[in-house]
Amino acid sequence: MSLLKNLKFAIHAITKSRSDDSNLASLRFGENLSPNVRAIRLSIAVADSLIGAGVAVSDVVAMSLDITERYCSRRVMFDISSTTIMASQDRGNEREPLTMIRHSSSRTPNNLLIQSIQELVRSIDDGDLTLDQAEEAFDAILEKPPKYPFWLVALGGGTISLGVGVMFGASPVILIIMFLLGSLVSYILRVLSHHRVPAFFSQVLSSIFITLVAGGVAWLGNQSDLVWFHNLNPTLIVIGGIVMLAAGLAIVSAVQDAIDEYYMTANARLLRVSMMTAGIVAGVAVGLYFAKQMGIFIAVEADSQPLGRGDWQFTGAILIAAGYALSQQSRLASVLLSGAIGALTWWTYTASSSAMNVDSVVASGVAAMVIGFTGTIVARFWRTPSSALVMAGVVPLVPGLTLFNGLMQVIEEASSRTQFLDGMMTLFTALLIALAIASGASFGTFIARPLRRTVIRARNALPRRELYSNTEED
Repeated sequence: MSLLKNLKFAIHAITKSRSDDSNLASLRFGENLSPNVRAIRLSIAVADSLIGAGVAVSDVVAMSLDITERYCSRRVMFDISSTTIMASQDRGNEREPLTMIRHSSSRTPNNLLIQSIQELVRSIDDGDLTLDQAEEAFDAILEKPPKYPFWLVALGGGTISLGVGVMFGASPVILIIMFLLGSLVSYILRVLSHHRVPAFFSQVLSSIFITLVAGGVAWLGNQSDLVWFHNLNPTLIVIGGIVMLAAGLAIVSAVQDAIDEYYMTANARLLRVSMMTAGIVAGVAVGLYFAKQMGIFIAVEADSQPLGRGDWQFTGAILIAAGYALSQQSRLASVLLSGAIGALTWWTYTASSSAMNVDSVVASGVAAMVIGFTGTIVARFWRTPSSALVMAGVVPLVPGLTLFNGLMQVIEEASSRTQFLDGMMTLFTALLIALAIASGASFGTFIARPLRRTVIRARNALPRRELYSNTEED
């Protein structure tokens, strides 16, 4: 009899409905926890989703505090150090402090998800949602996060490369190759990330592949029977690939964290950017070495690659910014707005270069500052992540040509000390341009924040409809 009872109990445990499990989970993790603990848990889960997507730490902390200040009776202190998120609350002299810690891992860029979470936090801050409603809404967002299909995100990467080619006035054949190659490499990066290949090796492999494709185009151009490939410039293929790979590096967020004095997170992000950039450099160098060993030489002008006509330059900047927004899974309105900001970026860059007669480093910094200010203000009205607009706007300034020229001078002229030193100086110039872009964008964001807060306060001071009815009834 005891054997039959045990068997009956085992069958009952195996076949019990999922509804029983969900009710038990709801009882264990919902009803037995105080609203204070649930609010802190919700805020730290929101911080986890945002920090993993590369949002600046100051913005993440501000949104987390919006949640706890709405639902918690006592103030909560947040601290984010690299990938560690900690929330701590002093509950008085008669109760022990409450602390929660969570580790955050990097995620695939998804501005649709960031936007959904930001809108949820705004609704919480405005008092439109009870705690139960906020938890249900956040769970619904994570259960079915808004996202684009792989192929559409890949087309965004291809559009970045296409924009680079248009900016430099490339031929139609090169433009087609750049678009197809950029789309393919973007898709490969997503597949490698899905299989948890380290980002550094993904950058290396992608750069090698892009450089070898450029070498293949150069080889086809030397074949007498392939007239379509004659007189083509394969350099633009590599430059477009470099810009596409460097576009996803969150250097602006890293510098922003350093300005906001989140030094540990800033150091971690800057180190990641350095490793990813080193992966691009290593991949291009290895690709050029393999091409040279196979007897394929990629001709490049040692000084600079001429840009196209003025209208083509602006068209290329629009395509680069819009393609980046699409590759980061921004909504359609944000993609169009990013294209307009890309045009503003290039107009500011060219105007500052000619009017102030400054070099590319200063002009890039000025253009990035304007975009940082504009993107931070405009994002509030368009209800889109400000980081998405700022990053999309500064991508046309990425020094892909300068980086490639420096590599070519170092690799091809390594036997000449003068040429080698010139190449190192060119690489150093690329570094200065990148730092000027990040610093300028961060400074523009910094000076725009007080103005944005003033606009928000003015809006909140306006008469509103009954928003707190549910909260008052509870």
